[in-house]
Amino acid sequence: MNILFGFIGVIASLLLVIYRDPLLRFFGTFEWAERRLGPGGSYTVMVLVALGLFLFSLMVMTDTVHWLFSGFLLPFFKADIWQYLA
Repeated sequence: MNILFGFIGVIASLLLVIYRDPLLRFFGTFEWAERRLGPGGSYTVMVLVALGLFLFSLMVMTDTVHWLFSGFLLPFFKADIWQYLA
């Protein structure tokens, strides 16, 4: 099942890169991306989102997503809630 979901994600990321121009013409540009990244910033953001989706899909296919959430991201979100309530 992981391979199926990963394959769907890979296809979606490739379609996002291929059809980024029609998508941006339909939805409009991202003003914050145009301000921060300069002209063509919306296209850059679309490519970066597609790259992130592609890498995440590969991680789903190879069953290494647990490494991302347990070993890398969890320490950033782990906090003792009682220290904020006291």
